[in-house]
Amino acid sequence: MNQALLITSFRHLKITEQIDEYIEIITGINITNNKSIFKKLLTPKLAQAIGFLEFDYLLNAPNIVFGEYDNDTLKDMEDHPEVLLLAIIWWIEALFRNAWLIKDHAMECDAAFLQVNYNESHSQLFSNYLAARPAFSDGTYSEEILMSIDELKAWGIKNDQIESYLHTKQSSSISFMMEKGFSRTGRALKFIAAARNSPNLAFRITHYCSALETLFTTDSAELAHKLSERVAFFLGAQGHSKEKVFSNIKKAYTVRSKLTHGDTLSAKQIEELPLISRTCDQHLREIINTLFSQEQLLRVFDSHNEGVETYFHKLILNT
Repeated sequence: MNQALLITSFRHLKITEQIDEYIEIITGINITNNKSIFKKLLTPKLAQAIGFLEFDYLLNAPNIVFGEYDNDTLKDMEDHPEVLLLAIIWWIEALFRNAWLIKDHAMECDAAFLQVNYNESHSQLFSNYLAARPAFSDGTYSEEILMSIDELKAWGIKNDQIESYLHTKQSSSISFMMEKGFSRTGRALKFIAAARNSPNLAFRITHYCSALETLFTTDSAELAHKLSERVAFFLGAQGHSKEKVFSNIKKAYTVRSKLTHGDTLSAKQIEELPLISRTCDQHLREIINTLFSQEQLLRVFDSHNEGVETYFHKLILNT
């Protein structure tokens, strides 16, 4: 493999400012809305290979995501380009998971192409896609999200922070979340990802509750009350109304309990599901961002049950 070119687009993402050339979100993956870059990348040769419909979509997309690779940078994968494309898809999946920490979104990557040029006369094309389809926190899909250049850069920084931390804690996406030693925050992020990919709002809320349980509880005694109280005091320290947060979590936990026990919801409860889901999503985004902005607090939550118990004992009793 002499050279490989990744081409895709992030559906439902609009960049609010003109990029001079491109922004490298993470190593090896760049994004641009610069039409001169579009013309350079979207060649007639690529159009012939991927077909008119896909090429026309990329040509008119609000952004192009691309990467250029050669033998020197990808020695281990030069004989297996299809594995390289799969690895890139995994990187994009992690990017989308961590973009949630910047803002609620429903971005998709439904067609990614890797054009491998061996010489001037011989090339191959590989395609793959991200099967998961995350929704906005209220269960909707089609709304466009806006990101500024600063937000794109913040997204890359956040992605690197989260993925680097999970790697050091043996809690990356390739590890089994129920293994001993898998970090508490890593498990919570798994539940959040499951929530965001769930089309059913009741299941989504249940996954959000599981994420909150993972972070805030250490036993099953008086679970709903203890969880609601701890989340209320934690977010209360960030300026939220403890009473309001307590009520929010109790409502979510009611949905969770009814779903897991095979019960039904009233018409009024069903009507409230989008708001309950969106509120859980907002609370969890603030909680995770707070943990990753305070190293000492993150160490407490990822230590052991006794450390978590001590933290909340002091927080609630103000000692």
